[in-house]
Amino acid sequence: MQNRTIQAIGKWPLTHALQLVARKFVPVVALTALILGVANFIYQQGNYQWSRGIETYIVLEQIRRSERLPASDLAFLGDSSCLFGVHVPTLLRTFPGSDVESFCTIGFVGPDGYAAMLDKMIARGRQPKKLILVFNPIQFQRDPRWNEWPTFIRTDRFEVPSSLTFPAGGLEYIRLLMERAVYTPLPGAYGIYYGGKDQFLSTIWREHGSAIEPNRMLDIPSLEAFKATLPAHVLLKPLPASKPFVMNAEFEKALDSLSITLSKLDRTKVYLVISPVNSVNAQGGPQSFHAEAGQRIAARLGLDQSQFLDTPDVMLDILYAHYPSHLHRWARMIYTEQLAKTLADRRILGKSAGD
Repeated sequence: MQNRTIQAIGKWPLTHALQLVARKFVPVVALTALILGVANFIYQQGNYQWSRGIETYIVLEQIRRSERLPASDLAFLGDSSCLFGVHVPTLLRTFPGSDVESFCTIGFVGPDGYAAMLDKMIARGRQPKKLILVFNPIQFQRDPRWNEWPTFIRTDRFEVPSSLTFPAGGLEYIRLLMERAVYTPLPGAYGIYYGGKDQFLSTIWREHGSAIEPNRMLDIPSLEAFKATLPAHVLLKPLPASKPFVMNAEFEKALDSLSITLSKLDRTKVYLVISPVNSVNAQGGPQSFHAEAGQRIAARLGLDQSQFLDTPDVMLDILYAHYPSHLHRWARMIYTEQLAKTLADRRILGKSAGD
């Protein structure tokens, strides 16, 4: 009786459908689970990531440029305020015949990371004849977690815990593989302006280490058109929520590391720039985060106070892109024109520049 009942159930349409689905999809599910299992195992064993997005692309490419390019007359090392704020083509037009390169990266890298990059250049005999270090006050409050970036530069890889478990670890490993193999636009405004990673990196090469912050003023057709709008703008007061820029012990520790590397160079040919901040973020006043901070940093690095260059400390809000330290495409040219005047007056670049 029971056998007849089971046989009858086996003939039901629903049971037949389930058996058909099982025959078709169980192998697929099993194969998927196997692939994810293998991928998860590799991910757990690898214990590293290949990419952290735009920041990683910038750091890797600037390291690559510093390894491949010959020693320049003048080089910049610093954070993203330099990457997006110092327009090297403007300097090359102002000082024809000069060889200028920027190897600026991001604030997370910090002074210790800039030291690591410089050490690599020195080891290859490609250190510049003159060096300008650029710091924005936004990096004065250094987070100890950022120290993985200098370590990355020295070891050429990120060491991070593989905290994801199955199946998330397997999916992450597959995502990393796809990131290498498939064209992927950059996020947000970077994707709209540049497209993919290769276009972004080619801009850095073409502009001798400079890049465009794409979050603002892309609709203005020329520098002249933008300059025509400036008379309508004034310096704005700092926002109540903005905090003063104060150097912490972690930042000073990183400066000490950089000072050790600078001892391998002729310090008289090393200069310091504190890049300007947006007026709405200028809490505490430029005397504290620009003049006094510059003097403290110069002393910490073993530089004479005269090597702290006179450059703008605060600039109009209209000159900034998405971040409080990033100048937009036209503003970087305005700032670089002012920087060029200082370089000429100090005979750092130009016909009267010393060797």
